Amino acid sequence: MSSTSKPPASGSQGGLADLKYDFPASIAVALVALPLCLGIAIASEAPPIAGLIAGIIGGIVVGALSGSHTSVSGPAAGLTAVVIAALASFEGDFRTFLIALVFAGFIQIGLGIARAGFIAAYFPTSVIRGLLAAIGLILIFKQIPHAFGIDTDPEGDFSFFQRDKENTFSELLHMVSRVNPGALIISSVCLVLIIAWDKSPLKKLLVPSSLIAVALGIGINLVFARFHPSWSLSSTHLVQLPKFDGVAQLGTLLIFPDWSKLFTHQFGHIMFVAVELAIVASLETLLNIEAIDKLDPRKRHSPPDRELVAQGIGNVVAGLIGGLPVTSVVVRSSMNVNSGGVSKKSSVLHGVILIASVAFVPWLLNQIPLAALAAILLFTGYKLASLKVFKEFYSQGWTQFLPFLATVVAIMFSDLLIGIAIGMAVGFFFILRSSSQSPGRLEEEKHPVADVLRLKFAQQVTFLNRAPLLTTLKNIPNGSQIILDASETDYLDQDIAQVLRTFREEEAPVRNIQVNIVGMRDKYYLRDHVDYINVLTEETQKKLTPQQVLQYLREGNERFARGKRTNVDLLRQVSLTSRTQHPMAAVLSCIDSRTTSELIFDLGLGDIFSVRVAGNVINSDVLGSLEYATKVAGAKLIVVKGHTNCGAINAACDQVKLGNVTALLEKIQTAIAHETETRSNRTSQNPQFVAHVIRLNVLQSIQTIMELSPTIRHMTEQGTVAIVGAVYDISTGKIDFFQPDGSQA
Repeated sequence: MSSTSKPPASGSQGGLADLKYDFPASIAVALVALPLCLGIAIASEAPPIAGLIAGIIGGIVVGALSGSHTSVSGPAAGLTAVVIAALASFEGDFRTFLIALVFAGFIQIGLGIARAGFIAAYFPTSVIRGLLAAIGLILIFKQIPHAFGIDTDPEGDFSFFQRDKENTFSELLHMVSRVNPGALIISSVCLVLIIAWDKSPLKKLLVPSSLIAVALGIGINLVFARFHPSWSLSSTHLVQLPKFDGVAQLGTLLIFPDWSKLFTHQFGHIMFVAVELAIVASLETLLNIEAIDKLDPRKRHSPPDRELVAQGIGNVVAGLIGGLPVTSVVVRSSMNVNSGGVSKKSSVLHGVILIASVAFVPWLLNQIPLAALAAILLFTGYKLASLKVFKEFYSQGWTQFLPFLATVVAIMFSDLLIGIAIGMAVGFFFILRSSSQSPGRLEEEKHPVADVLRLKFAQQVTFLNRAPLLTTLKNIPNGSQIILDASETDYLDQDIAQVLRTFREEEAPVRNIQVNIVGMRDKYYLRDHVDYINVLTEETQKKLTPQQVLQYLREGNERFARGKRTNVDLLRQVSLTSRTQHPMAAVLSCIDSRTTSELIFDLGLGDIFSVRVAGNVINSDVLGSLEYATKVAGAKLIVVKGHTNCGAINAACDQVKLGNVTALLEKIQTAIAHETETRSNRTSQNPQFVAHVIRLNVLQSIQTIMELSPTIRHMTEQGTVAIVGAVYDISTGKIDFFQPDGSQA
């Protein structure tokens, strides 16, 4: 309902600079707070002036001490049931109740000093947003009767079951026959004004739309009184302040605690009520400041411990001079945010406006139609519970939407704390459900020697994971190799450790399953034990065929391109290859930093020989390296690998001359000469021409190898070694293999 120019998105101007936003917002908040303070007091069966005192203290005292920029405190509808029960236990003695409120305030101060505000961080976002949406819906449903002129229920009564024997929904069903035409006209006109104001350039004016709506409501009612008396609203449909004569009488309205009751048999019960008030008020405050922080356009964080101290001091003062308990309140706070308030000055000013209005212009306040205020609160409710909010949480899935929805429904049908508890319970159910699923990820790893299963445990593995873990272990195929990997696990329950011990010592030997354990801590009584081999052995290398090696490289590149690289224990490979090596292939590639073969083929140490030279050209050293790899070390496949956007190819296409680089580039000129499809623009600026040259250069290198190395040519003729070409696409991570004649490999 912003009626002021939009404040900066972040940062704080501070000082008087924020007043142009805070002062209009404080007026809007005060207009709404006034009837709510009175209504909550009436709904709590307390003196009406107690609600006003709480509103003033919540604004001035708590507002000045709080660390929150946007929260506004005052009497809370959520405490109504607690206050009614406490007053009933004191046989209606409000002065005895005030003693309990003073002690409740001191308890809150103690909680703040003890840093108990940390619990605010444990409320899920879905529950907090559910709280806001629920308050929004309650505002809408509760204000519709007031908008139609049905004011039998106090403004501040947010309970589902009402004092007039109706409930929130039955009131709506039965109100058709009781509609007050004057109230309906006033609320409709005011609501249209607020909506239009919010969507027009008028909202940039430093005048809150709520103030204009209230003035308009008063004016329309005066017009009805003059020209159409039957539509004029009587005092029961207007704000009704307690009657008093003059400012001097304000002091006589204060109510003080009856301290003599401290020394009676009621002392124990007084302290019990004090603890109850402190706990409920503190929880409501922590919930509400978390919720309001989410509405703050500047995304600032309210210090919860400081807030508890501020609220505690506020409740001590309220108890000493006859006020109701105060907490941070969503309705007033959201009104503050929507009206453009940017600092706590708006909260303090709203308290000042309340006391000034009550002291100097009570006659004017008593002219405000409740229907006009209903229009303001209806719009505020819509802001909190718009369809967009429900769609947002629905799109996040059931684990977020159901706790959100449960919180909304529970708060509407019960109260804030019960609703939050139900929402938390639903959220906790999904946590348990998630925790009771698989304790980690079971993945198949492709190693040159054999495939290995790796069960990588989650960060926390508790007894809730026991059943799914048993199922996972049961489904492991007989004769498999499995790695139980707890290297990223912070906590592993002893029940889980016992399951793993039983599997390793009793079940696995019977089923011929080789169990490897890594990352375990001594306290689990499961020492790391690794038997599996993740490097090529001489025996495995001899069994491989060139076709199998090519397929293995192809599958490795596919994993790399999908971002699904194998979890390779490099340190173990260092140990296993320290004395000998038996690579399966030799890869001749460019020196380009983006084309490391071990990475793009998803390989580990000892899997391939890697020969690198700019432009993957051939010289005697390269030939000697390839002959050693195949004839001596037993590699079964030679891969000549070029790549896109190759600097050497581009330089050769542009006829670059540069020291010793010139001789290297001359070796690529043969491939350029063989490119006969391109007639014009035979430079690096022609991507198609360059692509042809890259492929032809690979084929030319293969041909040179076969011509200049009888050793390799003989092995390929026998079929013990194969040679293939490849081009690596540096933009996709994929490799295209092809035969020496250019056909697909």
